[in-house]
Amino acid sequence: MPPRGTPGPKPRPGAKFSRHRTDERPVTYLPPDGCQDEPPPLPPGRAWSEAEGQHWRELWASPQGEVWDDSAGLAVAALVVATSTILGGGRPSAQLIGEQRALMADLGLTPAAMERLRWVIGEPPRSVRPD
Repeated sequence: MPPRGTPGPKPRPGAKFSRHRTDERPVTYLPPDGCQDEPPPLPPGRAWSEAEGQHWRELWASPQGEVWDDSAGLAVAALVVATSTILGGGRPSAQLIGEQRALMADLGLTPAAMERLRWVIGEPPRSVRPD
């Protein structure tokens, strides 16, 4: 067995199965000021409180709201309901908290989810050409 600290094989970034290969998926840059579009209306079928309506608008105004389409509406609504229930008092179930966490990840609202989706808040870097 080689002594600890002995380097292994050198990285081969271009190799097909190298663990050192860079991720070639494109990065999506999200606007730092958030989404400027008008949020969609709250889904029907429930009486929404003013706090839930405010949370809905805040989520759609987030930078992530820029890349959500109409199909994200139900997931955003479920997140609003879960968050409202958790913050509304009482003792929320572990299942509800887990569901809220999963919805936040699915919508790209956590740092780990943003990294997985390759979303970056900010402007794309400008190409610097040498003189």
